[in-house]
Amino acid sequence: MPPGKAFLVLVCAALTLSGCATSSWEGIGSAKLSADERTLTVDLIFGAPEGSSRLCERVTDTELDESSSQVAIGVLVEKDCPRQWPWEEPVFTNLVGYRHPVKFTLKRSLAGRTVINSTDGQRVWIYPEES
Repeated sequence: MPPGKAFLVLVCAALTLSGCATSSWEGIGSAKLSADERTLTVDLIFGAPEGSSRLCERVTDTELDESSSQVAIGVLVEKDCPRQWPWEEPVFTNLVGYRHPVKFTLKRSLAGRTVINSTDGQRVWIYPEES
């Protein structure tokens, strides 16, 4: 392949990668519990890149696993925020956060069971839902 063409292929690959979305399981530190103890709500905060009101993050999957002693929850978020180069972190320059509630409906009331983050097994702190 001629050197000029190889360089063009490399540049195109880098530009393609810079627009790729990435997904990751979010760390969940706390959740709100409904009065009937059947719904957990996790509030995620999403940001929009400067100059845009379009959120570049979205929930693509959730995980809920119940046992008699604990409940494991997880939220998968896809991020396709603009990047200046493929190896840099997504650009968030505004300080506005947008609340995105994610609800988990339990098969039975929480009734003292421990809630953990399914990605790392850490305890999720539970607070009563505000009325």
